[in-house]
Amino acid sequence: MIKSSKSLATTNHSEKQILQACARTRISAETADRVPALITGGVDWPTLLQAAGDHGVTTLVCSQLLTHFAEFVPAEWRLTMKQRIDETARRNLYMTAEMFHLANRFRADGILAVPYKGPSLALQAYGNLAMRQYADLDFAIRQRDLPRAAALLGASEYNPVFGPAPAEEGSHPTHSEYQFVRPAGNVIVEMQTEATLRYFPRKLDFDALEKRLTSVSIGGRETLSFSPEDTVILLAVHGAKHFWERLLWIADISELVQAAPGIHWAEAFSLAKEMGVSRPLSLALYLAHRMLEAPLPDDVREQVFRDRAAKTLGDGICERFSMRAQAELPVFSRFRFRVASRDNFLSGLRFAMRLATSPTEPDRADVRLPETMSGMHRWLRPVLLMKRHGIRRPKSNDRR
Repeated sequence: MIKSSKSLATTNHSEKQILQACARTRISAETADRVPALITGGVDWPTLLQAAGDHGVTTLVCSQLLTHFAEFVPAEWRLTMKQRIDETARRNLYMTAEMFHLANRFRADGILAVPYKGPSLALQAYGNLAMRQYADLDFAIRQRDLPRAAALLGASEYNPVFGPAPAEEGSHPTHSEYQFVRPAGNVIVEMQTEATLRYFPRKLDFDALEKRLTSVSIGGRETLSFSPEDTVILLAVHGAKHFWERLLWIADISELVQAAPGIHWAEAFSLAKEMGVSRPLSLALYLAHRMLEAPLPDDVREQVFRDRAAKTLGDGICERFSMRAQAELPVFSRFRFRVASRDNFLSGLRFAMRLATSPTEPDRADVRLPETMSGMHRWLRPVLLMKRHGIRRPKSNDRR
């Protein structure tokens, strides 16, 4: 843990501007001209690196500072930044090897398991395995394949975090998420299914996703990946799920829209409409454009800006942007965000009500009930949400 000479609540505005200016692989000339003045005006380096870590953009920020502004960075902090970059690179290589190991195990057993985020996104969006930070490995699989996948993970010394997965094919989902941990190497694996990806208005059509799969080459080895169009939609929904509180998720969108071979925008918007997530996609693109200067084609930018609700949501996210990487939204603000983030009011209301009454693993951990009373979690969840997030915004929220 980095110790800072000043609290995050009293952070100078320059740290936040530097964080935002450097959380990208491409810096415009105008932005590059601003950074030296921000640094020479005084920087709390521990606070900046702490915030970069919290936002998941340490490698991006350190790489840009060392590449373009090294003469303005004190020598001891240049060394620290190089160490952080090296640490991430080593960890990512280790995680990539484990991803291939598991992918091979799944494939040999006839399970379609698509790496989701992690190493494949690092190559697909950033073009550099070491440039994106990630703490776990995500695989997207069909719910019916989860029992076999869980058994294979168990054979590879992974332990379920939230209790056993369904034991038989076709069993009813037993958890809202499926996470596995292997103590050796401290590797976390999350299995995403059409049941756990519940922030889509309707269950994902994995058969349709499978038809659009592509491949990504990592170190001469191929791995499956979702198409750029499906990837940007999945990332948009994931970011909205978490109220876009981390800069990493916005950087993912910004980098992906600039990466080769590019996104077929007509297809992306058509698929988003079909899935009922046009607004989350517009919101993601608006944030990438406004916060990280992601270039968008004129027709795409016009379509994004026509969605006034997406723009309003995006402006609120920009206003709340905090060095803490925490949305700090009270429960009713969260509910309103859920409603507004859907393509129309009625679907948004149904979506928000469903989430407000669908228990999660933290809910079950907070209030442990006998199996015969597990249905009570549905009614307890609204109360737990109010307890967890409060009903008013904290007065100490840092918006500077």
